[in-house]
Amino acid sequence: MNFIQQLEYTANLDQMKADLDTLLAKTPWPSMDLVSQAPGNQIGVTYRIGAKNIILDASGSLYDKEKKLFIAKESDFTEINPNIGQYTKNILATLAEQEHTKFGRIRYMRLLPKTGLSIHADLEMRYHFVLETNRYALFGDASPDLDMAAKCYHMPADGHFYKVDTTREHFVFNGGWEPRIHLVICEAN
Repeated sequence: MNFIQQLEYTANLDQMKADLDTLLAKTPWPSMDLVSQAPGNQIGVTYRIGAKNIILDASGSLYDKEKKLFIAKESDFTEINPNIGQYTKNILATLAEQEHTKFGRIRYMRLLPKTGLSIHADLEMRYHFVLETNRYALFGDASPDLDMAAKCYHMPADGHFYKVDTTREHFVFNGGWEPRIHLVICEAN
């Protein structure tokens, strides 16, 4: 598989943005945690049964570095935030059917201007739906088999879902002046 694959499956971008706007009217972006910065840029669509905070449950890593163990599995995220729009819920259900997979954590992820995420690899493939972007928002493939240090891609807000092989080393950087917002969907392992 290529690092990023545009799927034929599409959604109405305006309706997906309207669902996000409705959610943000009820649940604004959480306060920024100055240490990790992750929760302030993520709103959970899915969460685990018994979660203390359904908005933040899907945020961050599932690996606890201090305890050196996994605190959850993607398949644990079975509940859907009741404030998510019906159109988005339907789109996600159809995507899972078409891709013959189950989803774990699903979250809106906002990358603020002039920020990024360091090089890392995830344990599962991820799907991205771009809600807001700018031409300087880049997704970098840092796989060691390349003849160059990295190859960067830009995913447009074009209504397509993109399947990304995030098991490869990668990074993201928003070099523009506007936030980049993606709906990020993890395959359940």
